[in-house]
Amino acid sequence: MARIDRSGSLSTARKLAQATAILVTAVIAMLALAQLARVQLDRHLDDRAVAILGALVHAETPHRWSPRLPADIVAARAFGTDQAEFLSTGFRVRSSGQPVDIGLVIAGAIDLMRFSGFDVGLDAEQPGMLSFLVRTDLDGPLCISTGTAFDPGQSRIRIPLDRLGWTCGGKPAAMPKRAAMLRLRFELPPTAAATLREVEARPASPISVDALERLELPLLPSPREPHDFDRALARIAMNSRSESWPVLQLPFDGRVEQILVARDRITATLPDAVIVANGDFPRVASRARLWEPTPATDDSIVLRSTMLGVYALLLLVLRMRPPLDYRLRALLELLGVTAVPLGLIVGGFIGDDIDPLHLAACAITLLFALSLLFGGAPAQPSARTLKRGWWVALGSFALTLGVVLYMTHGKLPQQLPESSRVLHYAAWAAIQQFLICVIVAERIERVLGSASWGLLGAALVFSLLHTPNAMLMQLTFVAGLIWVWNWQRHRALLANMVAHAACGLLLTQSLPKEWLHSAEVSARFFLLGGS
Repeated sequence: MARIDRSGSLSTARKLAQATAILVTAVIAMLALAQLARVQLDRHLDDRAVAILGALVHAETPHRWSPRLPADIVAARAFGTDQAEFLSTGFRVRSSGQPVDIGLVIAGAIDLMRFSGFDVGLDAEQPGMLSFLVRTDLDGPLCISTGTAFDPGQSRIRIPLDRLGWTCGGKPAAMPKRAAMLRLRFELPPTAAATLREVEARPASPISVDALERLELPLLPSPREPHDFDRALARIAMNSRSESWPVLQLPFDGRVEQILVARDRITATLPDAVIVANGDFPRVASRARLWEPTPATDDSIVLRSTMLGVYALLLLVLRMRPPLDYRLRALLELLGVTAVPLGLIVGGFIGDDIDPLHLAACAITLLFALSLLFGGAPAQPSARTLKRGWWVALGSFALTLGVVLYMTHGKLPQQLPESSRVLHYAAWAAIQQFLICVIVAERIERVLGSASWGLLGAALVFSLLHTPNAMLMQLTFVAGLIWVWNWQRHRALLANMVAHAACGLLLTQSLPKEWLHSAEVSARFFLLGGS
């Protein structure tokens, strides 16, 4: 009898120790996720500061467009003609007798007082006129410059915007101080073509390497104090001179979301401001002195396509000839499903314009994951996925609602999301739940031999797929624990999909930017203004 009691005590102690280890690991994971987001934000701000300062001290410009790349042209098309195409030499348009507008993609806005000179590389069949179209805000009046004549053949035109005549809203006006929208307007004879080869915004006052040491570095108040922050920023903007460069130090003592809101306020007030974390400027200046222009990567398409083909072949071999060892097979399948999505998202490769090869790699990964449902793969979705686990799913939604009410002081969104957005997000939520519950959680459990560690590992993978979005990483970690457990316990895939879509839409519709800056991940999370 004593042996039975001792055995039972040891079993209870082991269970308690495992539960404690899992709880401690979960707490550490939550803290680590927040720190990861902070480190990536710090790196992002430093990289952007280096890009601006490095270009300025090496007689270059941070504003350069290479129209050979669709990512540099708004909507990847010309306005005013249907005859436009991307060539290896640039973006060629053919006139239909009407003005042809080409929009240049810009992040946020450009300070035209500091970048008042533009160099435009052209190859024209016939003479024409070139003018600039600017909006200081996206909903502001349209400002149009007087035209600059260009001759046939290849040419590089240097155009000082401050010496052109301007009309804004149809009335004479001074040159706009900033550009939130920027287009080039070409006026050509009918059927004549012109190729836009390159556009550069040249700084009015470049910085010397020695001048880096003499730059003023005003320190802004904490992002947690928005009123003090706004007053200090307005004072800095009022005293800012066009011949100097605003380099502002931003304290990193708030949440990541608060810091990004502060960054957006700075760039809205002072376009092209250089923002560094408090105390980071010596490191940024050192990197700026060593800065070199990023080389063109057009020739890498062959190499990257080859790597994509090799990746697809490896997944095919793994699917057709999997290892006999149970755990090794699960580990390789886990890597096959998670390596590319995690690498692209955590590595910051998903930006404003997603690379088609990256999309292809994700599609191949999804097809591989779907293929694992066939051929005797255990724990497949079944009819039970339609019926069970709804109370757990409802509980996750109630928890999300409580979080929203707490963070918004009891306010709920006044409008429902558009039906197209609901359908789009529901489909995306279904894909994520399938991958995390059916594929990832099951294979982590096989590798580690523990359902509890499989639960924790799957929730961590789920949260990392939302890197570097600090709030979403932490929320999805907690939600992942609930939904993966619901799958393990009830095979409740459909309930999880519905709960995921409902919780995600509620959060993105309700939380202010100070709590949830956007629903984006990877490099898209750092886009100005969020989503």
